[in-house]
Amino acid sequence: MLPKPNEFADRYVKLWNEEDPDERRRGVEELYAPDACYVFYRRDPVVGREAILAQMTYTKELYAPMGYAFRSAHNAVGHHNIIRLNWVMVIAATGEMEMAGQDIVVLDAYGRIQADYQFHDRLPTSFVYNDGFDETGRITHPARPLPTHSA
Repeated sequence: MLPKPNEFADRYVKLWNEEDPDERRRGVEELYAPDACYVFYRRDPVVGREAILAQMTYTKELYAPMGYAFRSAHNAVGHHNIIRLNWVMVIAATGEMEMAGQDIVVLDAYGRIQADYQFHDRLPTSFVYNDGFDETGRITHPARPLPTHSA
């Protein structure tokens, strides 16, 4: 049975904002299938809960110190075992949108994410995405965010 799309989107986005590493791990175990695949902008697919957790932690450690947080756009839709959800990354202190994107998730028979495909609709002004990637999207060195505001 398909979960309610906006409730699912809220759980999904909350997990990407989770501060506590143990809670983040629990959330990944609840929301993702053991062999889930996460595919996003200019990167090789991330496969398995541990790899997804590592990506989530990296994202948190990259954006949170700059004062960013993720929010659901509350426009998720679903059919069969697929949910499409939009999200924004905002400056937490002001709510000003810095980035926008969407994920299309394919759920397994237990309602867990089997595949998660992320698309970016608006890239953040504080981040040079081409920095650190070769022409195939593989990381050549860590990305370097450029702060544009004080947190």
